[in-house]
Amino acid sequence: MTKPMFNEAKIKELIATSKVQDALKEMVTVPKDIIIKSVRSPFTNKETNETTQKVHAVSGTSLMDMVEIDLTLVGGETIDTVEAINKSYHIDNFNVALDANMRGGNFNGYSPTGLKILVTAITETKTVGK
Repeated sequence: MTKPMFNEAKIKELIATSKVQDALKEMVTVPKDIIIKSVRSPFTNKETNETTQKVHAVSGTSLMDMVEIDLTLVGGETIDTVEAINKSYHIDNFNVALDANMRGGNFNGYSPTGLKILVTAITETKTVGK
């Protein structure tokens, strides 16, 4: 890979590189154990044939330390939109991306804070006795 000149670097492409992904994963905390609260139906982009699914979840051990998490399942990962609700899942693998500011379907740049979580592997956490 040829390094671009600093003034021609594309931030979105740089963040997608494995070295930057590894560095970002060391610098930010992403909860691994989550409880699914809502799931949208999977969406398949007809041009790229890629399927994504948006998920809203919570993580934490009590109301005091609970955090809400919005993530996107990518790479062929999908979960059932009804069966997954209120069940525990473990995020096995993920990447991060810039979070786009969208208003009325128009791109308005990237959010100055926060990253988008792109989950590439997730498994349901089986409860003992079930």
